Amino acid sequence: MYYYNMSNVNIYAIGSILCLQTLSNCVISTIGQYVYLFYLQIYSLNLNITLNFTNDSFVYNENNADEWAQQQSADLYSKRELWSSIPMIIMTCLLGLYVTKLGRRFVLILPMIGLSIQLFIWLLIIYFQLKTYWWYIAAFILGLTGADGTLHLILNLSITDCTKENNRSTCFVFFEAMTTALTAIGNFIIGYYITWRGFTDLLFFSIILQLLSIFIVIFFFKYSSHHPILDRTNSTLLSSIELYNDIKIKDSCCCCCSKMKLKNCFYGRSKKKSINLLLTIFSYVFYSLAYTAIWSILLWYLFDIPFNWSSTQIGNYNALISISSAILSVLGMKLLTHFGANDAIICVFSHICFFGLAIGFAFARQNWQLYITLLIVPFVDYQSSLTWSMMSKWLKPNEYSTAFTLIAVIYTTCSILGSAFFNWIYELTVIDLPYFTFLLAAGLSLIPLILNICLFVTNQRLSDNILSSSNELDIQLDDSDLIWWEDSLDTNEFQNNSSVLKNNQITNTDDLIIF
Repeated sequence: MYYYNMSNVNIYAIGSILCLQTLSNCVISTIGQYVYLFYLQIYSLNLNITLNFTNDSFVYNENNADEWAQQQSADLYSKRELWSSIPMIIMTCLLGLYVTKLGRRFVLILPMIGLSIQLFIWLLIIYFQLKTYWWYIAAFILGLTGADGTLHLILNLSITDCTKENNRSTCFVFFEAMTTALTAIGNFIIGYYITWRGFTDLLFFSIILQLLSIFIVIFFFKYSSHHPILDRTNSTLLSSIELYNDIKIKDSCCCCCSKMKLKNCFYGRSKKKSINLLLTIFSYVFYSLAYTAIWSILLWYLFDIPFNWSSTQIGNYNALISISSAILSVLGMKLLTHFGANDAIICVFSHICFFGLAIGFAFARQNWQLYITLLIVPFVDYQSSLTWSMMSKWLKPNEYSTAFTLIAVIYTTCSILGSAFFNWIYELTVIDLPYFTFLLAAGLSLIPLILNICLFVTNQRLSDNILSSSNELDIQLDDSDLIWWEDSLDTNEFQNNSSVLKNNQITNTDDLIIF
């Protein structure tokens, strides 16, 4: 057993930052509505079309106005994501790999500064009607700070440190539900506020939230590098295992102990566990692509015929999505775990729901059909919540940072490049086949579904092998065998290895291996 000294970071500071960033993201997500309305206004000025923005309704005489505005909005978003993609991916890698040298507090503050700068440039664009390339400049600056990928990396590392393995999955889902509930409140209020006051006040509010987040990180997130602390019992056990691992067994007892690969058992990772890690990573990759395919173009889809939704309707729908997700996702997780479903089975269920959601969006033609999808949305995001927890169970604590950096890079790459790609696809198909992107997302969701089934099968085989191996050891090695084995050890080698171990414990205390 081991524990961490977490006196400098607590779960409440992490929760506060998550809440502030969630509200800020609610504001940031509305900028697409401004872009769409901006292009509609340009179209109306060019063709003398009257638009009534006061009551947030769109009245025009040309059927092509909506399609043109969607094409231009998707084109802007696609190019904006491309401008931010390269610096964001590079910085996510660098900040994740050097987080121990730079410090978690510095790496956490950096994307908050980038978001504040981006919001400030957006305000300048709205006030002074700046050229389109300023959108790209803001995106590029945000990419240089790592943005959401780095932010989630540090917060997820902190959550992992603050939780135990047996309740880590539930904790991740709880935080997901908490932020989702807050998103519901934010989207509901913002939808009406845009109709009343517009976008500029919201952007100022989001900047204030970023500054508050920076304040909390500076004064309440004093994270210091820590090392696991062992009690005496476990320290003795560790010394014994380390010692026996280096001992050369005499020829007479090699046959008896040939199956006891202590080093691989305690320190190494088996082939099947490596396969589990790969299956989890690739599942997350294709899930992220499918997820991006749906949510990156849903806004334009709701603005399109036959829905033609207003900002208020979109805000209400997003709020209902968040409310249903906050309640039903936790209940679903509780029920699935109550009936004995492991993480892989929960992810399989999630991807089946994701496939149904994508098909539902693709063939929905009336408002009530969209509202039915509210019963499916809460269960489509389990892969995102559980990936961090699943990987942490197959890794050593000193490997968390590197593995989570990889997940952050995958998230950043798929969300940025995927958003650019799927917006480009939507731009090409919006006139003839606007729901094509949803069908593409449905196809992509089948890949992580299959991979998680394979993960479940390999986990079952791994559990069976461990059980059978333990039974074999119990039969082959009774107490007399162990006593005979210990008596047959070379005394000189025992003493030499003991002295080496003590020296290593004095000089390399930071490299202790924790089970």
